[in-house]
Amino acid sequence: MKHTIRSLALILACVSTAVADDLTVYHIGNSLTRNVPLDRLKAVFADVGTTYRYGQQLGPGYRLEMHLINAKPGTPIAQIGRFNLVEPYSQYSDAFKKFTFDAVVLQPFQMPLDLEAKLDKPPFFTVGDLQAASALIDYARGKTKPGHGRWDLENPNTDHVACERFYIYATWPGAQSVLEHQPQPTFASYYAQPYRDGKVPCADFYTQLVDRLNERHADLPVPVRMIPAGEVMAALDEKIRADQLPGIEAFYARNQPYFVKARRNNPKPSPFDPEVFDRKAGVLNFYADGVHLNDQPHNGEDSGTIGSYVAALTIFATLSGKSPVGLTVAPYEQFDAKADAALIEALQQAVWSVVAGHPHSGVKKP
Repeated sequence: MKHTIRSLALILACVSTAVADDLTVYHIGNSLTRNVPLDRLKAVFADVGTTYRYGQQLGPGYRLEMHLINAKPGTPIAQIGRFNLVEPYSQYSDAFKKFTFDAVVLQPFQMPLDLEAKLDKPPFFTVGDLQAASALIDYARGKTKPGHGRWDLENPNTDHVACERFYIYATWPGAQSVLEHQPQPTFASYYAQPYRDGKVPCADFYTQLVDRLNERHADLPVPVRMIPAGEVMAALDEKIRADQLPGIEAFYARNQPYFVKARRNNPKPSPFDPEVFDRKAGVLNFYADGVHLNDQPHNGEDSGTIGSYVAALTIFATLSGKSPVGLTVAPYEQFDAKADAALIEALQQAVWSVVAGHPHSGVKKP
């Protein structure tokens, strides 16, 4: 009997962590989310038989508090909250009142961690990522407290529970910040620094954000989690500089013209712009401009870059709880599945080594 009970427990544990046949996720962020791109991420999930449905509210350079404003037509910022919407979910204020989601992914960007609301002429205001993410979590849970001076408070969601599972998409810094970092101008060194204040997208910033969100939302059935894309890139940065990523030079020998063109055709000149692959620069080679991993518009026909694939693998591994090793590379056209086989497996292994057992991913180490 004891053996039977133990076997049943093991079976139930496996079922609870299996990839769902159907997953519906809502993404709020900007072009750092858009350059995954999500339609290609959907194809990656399809490779394991999972239907990945997604809603999105993504604006160029938008911070989380800018999405909260959700400005009405006729205001100077009438398009806020209305970029890159996907039917039937539309903008977050409609989606969170009409639908339910398996997860909501929030992407912070270029704001201090903790900044209490500074109101301007309504609906304009500024808050830190802690306050903005917390307000969006409340909205998705139907727990917005009605108030004045802010769009989300004047148009609250007070009763419809759209989601109870939330992820912070922890992204990466701009290339200029990395190149100016002292004493070591490397991605890994920048990302490992302690967060004190200001707009510093490092691992400690996202860790503090997730911890403090969980303090604010202690009644969540599942704690707020992190999708550690920046930490994956930091791990790859060290591997590249230590010559431990097989096939990377051959990959760039074939694809370098794309990155040169993307960096030089950008309205803002890229601070990192080598003619050829630069091993000493590590993961900065992934950048197609000063911050993005593929060329604008980030979800075009040529957006299947190495950095976008790594981002997609990280999201897949975190949301599914499954290893990305062996996943298809077909949606990402820069790869040659045969010629890049060693590189592809190394990227997949690097993602899994960070995600599995990460204290905030929610993914247990096998």
